[in-house]
Amino acid sequence: MTLSMGYLTPTQKRIWDLKSTGIAEASVARKLNVTRQTVHKALDIANAKVAMSLEEAAKINKIKTQSVNAATGVLVGYSTHFKTKTLITFSVKNGIQLWYKHEGDCKNCEQLKTCRETLIQEAIDRHIPTPEDPDSINPSEFAKKLFSQITGEEQ
Repeated sequence: MTLSMGYLTPTQKRIWDLKSTGIAEASVARKLNVTRQTVHKALDIANAKVAMSLEEAAKINKIKTQSVNAATGVLVGYSTHFKTKTLITFSVKNGIQLWYKHEGDCKNCEQLKTCRETLIQEAIDRHIPTPEDPDSINPSEFAKKLFSQITGEEQ
């Protein structure tokens, strides 16, 4: 159990992941062959751990927290150092990720492929449509669209 994985046990990760897709607790329980109460308790613990890991990541990176939603794995904050809006996300596939709002020069960035793959996985995990040709996306532009949908705010 590490910060990057939200301090979740494998079972807690599975339950959190299933619930984050919108499946009802009773359905998660049936799928895992456990009681709904077991799912509910595990989910409470998982959400507390996700919230703690998001807050810890914010503290480590000197991000002022504006809101936290452990159930969706999203912390919205502000970086006083970079003077920009910041998002910290958690997903079972990507773990904890830190995103600063900025205009990137994606074509000349050595992290282009990794950034693109991480953003696409973030969209998939959150059931947000991805471009038909993922290799053609500009990560900086896709991030704007993705995070406006995640936070419910205009770009």
